[in-house]
Amino acid sequence: MKVHQYRSPIGRFLIKPQANGRWGLWFKDDLLGSYHSAMAAADDVYMQATGDYDWDSLDGVDIPTDISEWEVVVR
Repeated sequence: MKVHQYRSPIGRFLIKPQANGRWGLWFKDDLLGSYHSAMAAADDVYMQATGDYDWDSLDGVDIPTDISEWEVVVR
């Protein structure tokens, strides 16, 4: 199973496959959303539109612009 990871200054984001064929976006230990692709989930992190107030309102962060910039972890 391929899992994408981004270690932000305030916590770790994970994008991992769900049993229903979609991709889950996790921050810390909370599921923030379910997406049709890993790229769509990474876009919400980049655009700071995840629904997590602390992340979405954080300024001055160097955020990966594309899923290819995330670390791939195998679990």
